[in-house]
Amino acid sequence: MLAGSRIRRGVLCAAAASAVVLALTACTRAAPETTPHTGETQTTAPSQETPANGDWAIGESAIGPFEIGMRYADALTTPDAEVTELCEGVAQIDVPGSPDVTMWAKASEFDPASTLSEISISVSPDTTRAAEDGPMTEKGIGLGATVDELTSAYADARELDDTGVPGRSMYYVQADGGGIIFTTGEGADTIWQISVTTGEVPSYEPCA
Repeated sequence: MLAGSRIRRGVLCAAAASAVVLALTACTRAAPETTPHTGETQTTAPSQETPANGDWAIGESAIGPFEIGMRYADALTTPDAEVTELCEGVAQIDVPGSPDVTMWAKASEFDPASTLSEISISVSPDTTRAAEDGPMTEKGIGLGATVDELTSAYADARELDDTGVPGRSMYYVQADGGGIIFTTGEGADTIWQISVTTGEVPSYEPCA
């Protein structure tokens, strides 16, 4: 009897051990696969909140995010732009990356409830600048470009006979609903103001 009991106990112990091994094997197989950590942390590049001046292109009816026909009230709250009201119906705008460039947008008839009828950028006529220092047209013409460069880029550019402003020469490039006007000093060769406007000529002064 004693020998038989020992045999039965041995069989039971072996069976129990086999059950444990099978259970551990099942647990091991059920464990999810993992990818070893390499020590590298993925980072997200910070967004650029303020656009570079190259993003503020001069189009046939816009300079940067400001467009002819947009509501003046919307211009005052344009995202990613520093805008202050220079006088009633005229907004002054900081051009990113170009602190020496003056920019303004004017409401039609200076009426704050109306839409933009003129947008201009300018620098001092006495300042020598390279064209790439401010917004440019798609053909690479910006403040500091020469009249020869302008007429080479825009064969249809024509000099205005009557600018309405003494001492200034203006060159007009036709566009739908208006045009781009490039201003130089009379007899001078360097462009120091560029305007998109629905009028025949840009304003003599922003608030005048």
